[in-house]
Amino acid sequence: MEEHVFLENDDILITSTRLVVGNKTIAISSVCSVELDREEIKPPWIGIAFTLIGLIMIFLLNPPSIGWIITFLGVLIIIIVLFRNRKEAVIIELLSGENEYISNEKIENLQSVFTAINDVIIFRG
Repeated sequence: MEEHVFLENDDILITSTRLVVGNKTIAISSVCSVELDREEIKPPWIGIAFTLIGLIMIFLLNPPSIGWIITFLGVLIIIIVLFRNRKEAVIIELLSGENEYISNEKIENLQSVFTAINDVIIFRG
């Protein structure tokens, strides 16, 4: 059977028979399922607490400058937490029950990897 190439670049090779990432090779026949997942963003509770404490201090203290500083720090923490770079990964479940992870730290475009592995699964029938 001829080997069809679905994705090939410097980081990864996905064909109809194998998946090669770095120095690791996985047989496509052992791939059970594939999933694209992203890290969840947890609510920035510490930033919210700083902001609320700062706002209370603005109204209670005279002069309110320390309250403004704490409020600013709280808002800054909230912005940093909400807009930081989230981790993504393609999770490949194998027939053995093991999971293989391909993260966005290793591969630039995970969506193309996810699509290529789905195409291989459909191709093999």
